[in-house]
Amino acid sequence: MRNWLWAVLLMTALLVSACGGGEQPAPTPVPAAPTEAAPAVEAPAAAPVAAAPAAAAGPNLLPEVNPLEVSGDIIVAGSSTVYPLTERMAERFRDEGYAGNITIDSIGTGAGFERFCKAGESDISNASRPIKDSEVESCRAIGREPIEFRVGTDALAVVVNPSNDWIGPEGLTLEELAKLFSAEVTNWSDVNPAWPNEPVKRFSPGTDSGTFDYFIEAVMDPAFDKKGEEALLSAANLQLSEDDNVLVQGVSGDPYAIGYFGFAYFEENAGRLRDLAINGVDPTVDAVNAGEYPLARPLFIYSDAGVMAAKPQVAAFINFYLTYVNEEVIDVGYFPASDEALTTAQQNWLDAMGQTAAAGVVATGVELPEVNPLAVTGDIIVAGSSTVYPLTERMAERFRDEGYAGNITIDSIGTGAGFERFCKAGESDISNASRPIRDSERENCRAIGREAIEFRVGTDALAVVVNPGNDWIGEEGLTVEEVAKLFSAEVTNWSDVNPAWPNEPVKRFSPGTDSGTFDYFIEAVMDPAFPNRGEEELLSAANLQLSEDDNVLVQGVSGDPYAIGYFGFAYFEENAGRLRDLSINGVAPTVDSVNSGEYPLARPLFIYSDAGVMAAKPQVAAFINFYLTYVNEEVIDVGYFPASDEALATAKQNWLDAMGQ
Repeated sequence: MRNWLWAVLLMTALLVSACGGGEQPAPTPVPAAPTEAAPAVEAPAAAPVAAAPAAAAGPNLLPEVNPLEVSGDIIVAGSSTVYPLTERMAERFRDEGYAGNITIDSIGTGAGFERFCKAGESDISNASRPIKDSEVESCRAIGREPIEFRVGTDALAVVVNPSNDWIGPEGLTLEELAKLFSAEVTNWSDVNPAWPNEPVKRFSPGTDSGTFDYFIEAVMDPAFDKKGEEALLSAANLQLSEDDNVLVQGVSGDPYAIGYFGFAYFEENAGRLRDLAINGVDPTVDAVNAGEYPLARPLFIYSDAGVMAAKPQVAAFINFYLTYVNEEVIDVGYFPASDEALTTAQQNWLDAMGQTAAAGVVATGVELPEVNPLAVTGDIIVAGSSTVYPLTERMAERFRDEGYAGNITIDSIGTGAGFERFCKAGESDISNASRPIRDSERENCRAIGREAIEFRVGTDALAVVVNPGNDWIGEEGLTVEEVAKLFSAEVTNWSDVNPAWPNEPVKRFSPGTDSGTFDYFIEAVMDPAFPNRGEEELLSAANLQLSEDDNVLVQGVSGDPYAIGYFGFAYFEENAGRLRDLSINGVAPTVDSVNSGEYPLARPLFIYSDAGVMAAKPQVAAFINFYLTYVNEEVIDVGYFPASDEALATAKQNWLDAMGQ
């Protein structure tokens, strides 16, 4: 947890239904709830492994695990799709001290359930589909009650050879995809006469794979009236393999090939393959989370309470997995499970172990009433932080796209100036801020009858950037102390910090003094190096350009080989080709390093409003509601990082309190 998070939390229990529905047996573990990222096609009916009220989105509910104290071997088998995620979690478990052995076999979901439920030889079963009724019965026959733990979301990638130039950017429809994998089609031209009169070479996961099952269910059966498997298996030029690498090699080696597998495998081999849009939608975080991409599905691991009790190392590893999976899942190539699904998985662990949530931890399932942008009228005025600007602009754009016909004005004037406009002039409805409001600014608000309400919307990592021509700073980057020196009056040339660096003047580019980015840089970088005079040191430095416009800073650094600057990471992302970002204290700004608190220059992002404003202008309340509801579907794509579950739940509760709900 980052030390600037607070915890004034509310718990709202949600009843989460089992993936396949059906009669609920007595045991307490519950299957993960389906989410907006789950496939549009109903999943195969899963025997409900158990039912219980499950806490919704929230912080980690589980007791802390110290891998150094865990011993004994663990056996995992199943889905090739879930394999790389479980392997990543096992690698981290080992890296943090676990000295036992974790065996992970990639044999397909069906074969994994055979080994877990019939042979009883594995401790954990990886699965890219919910467990089937027949598999649950097999488990029960050997005294096991399978417990479901949702760990992520996969998008299937449909891939062709990079030389395929007849399928355009719009990709394929689901119907075209089904035909291409069916026995009724021999040549590409059988689907579209403009395509080559050459045989379609088909590459598919094997029949034991959850990926195969899902493809049949989501693609083939709708097109061939429940005879999809027969249509695929009787197709000519078909190669089946449980090894996704075989499929990659096949498609990359034949210009007339087409294949499908988990998106993580495409990510690993993106240079050798071309992925296709399906129904005009590419597999992206936004498209998967919004439910727009047609081929997305939940990912699971399964175990049993008896196994977890007899082999405490298994329980410890599952605990560790559920605690840290969201720090690894994106980097592996998948998408996070919803907060509700992950919290349900954690609750399942607690139920299996006969425990309650970790002391002091409260699940945070705060839900806001639904907003229909089509029903919202009236204008909205926003001003403040240039750092928060692109996120608020994205949310405003989505609000308009979903039907809001009013006008949202968003001025990028800096955090301080934004609070001036909101708290002194009373001219804005919402204030963007890249730092918490100060006591003096709150007093200004109160003087005009406003009580500033804080809504946490994300996390920013500051990027420290240099010109791409800078070849004297290595991959280790700079220490915080070196950054402070380079922005101080006591340093003129680069060589003043390190004699091996050029004897050339340092050209400094900084956000203006009204910017929350400037305030944060002074607090986090300058003041520790120059106690109580960090701002003075920076402002009196030579060759310093200040600007509230981050584009001016980008232009300055990209135009001078001896320049250095800093601003929000989103602006670096937009201009990555023109700049080079630096590691700080040896840590690069990534999702993992920011969320783990390792990257030294990360900070919270906020919007502020007032209950009176929200009551007088219902459109403002509606927009803030919409913002808090969907911000986590947009924040990563904008270039920032999500706020913690606790912080976002607190923001939602603040909205409810302001509206008297």
